[in-house]
Amino acid sequence: MRIGEALWSGLKAWVAPPDRHALLREAKARAAALLPPGETVVDGHTVEPGERVPQPPKPYRVDAFGLRPRATDRLLNGAERVDLALDRINPFNAAMDAWDRRGEDRSAQWHGGWESAAGRLAAALRPRTEEKYLSVMLLTGGGLHVMRVRLTSDGKKVSDAAEPAYAVARQDITWLRDRKDVRHGTHEIGFADGSWVTVFLPLGGWGSLVEAFSHRLRHTDPRP
Repeated sequence: MRIGEALWSGLKAWVAPPDRHALLREAKARAAALLPPGETVVDGHTVEPGERVPQPPKPYRVDAFGLRPRATDRLLNGAERVDLALDRINPFNAAMDAWDRRGEDRSAQWHGGWESAAGRLAAALRPRTEEKYLSVMLLTGGGLHVMRVRLTSDGKKVSDAAEPAYAVARQDITWLRDRKDVRHGTHEIGFADGSWVTVFLPLGGWGSLVEAFSHRLRHTDPRP
């Protein structure tokens, strides 16, 4: 292969977007390896906090992975933040965002203190870190787990680190409410202590995970 062809091939690989479904499969496998002995995965999917779930106060935020970011990671994350800022001030993008959110329910997206089951889940989904990572939600026979899986600096591959972030017994999950009226993939999870929180399941393929919850509600159903 000529030098020019090699450089072009490398450039295409660098700018190509990640295969998000392949990344999810690899992250799920890495997350499942962290489960306690005897726990069997029913289903799983990557999970994010609901868009308007607040950031937890400092005492409730954890330092993910316990590692200081490398200088190259800071540069990449800084460039990403600049791109995001420029994207947000673009008037065309702002208009499109407003159109996408027309009719959106802007009410509270969680209930319960930070020490409640919902509060702990919300905090687990917003750790203090500059690393790129995926939060993977795994439903097992015994409970609901969230594992944090670190990605490489370019966000295209699963890295060498993963850690448990959250766990709750399955009997303490009392309901799951579909909020497709807000955004496709948005759901509310309710717990036995009366707390609830909104989460977002990105990409497709989360239907089987949702169906594995025993008490499912439509968006037209009231919260229990």
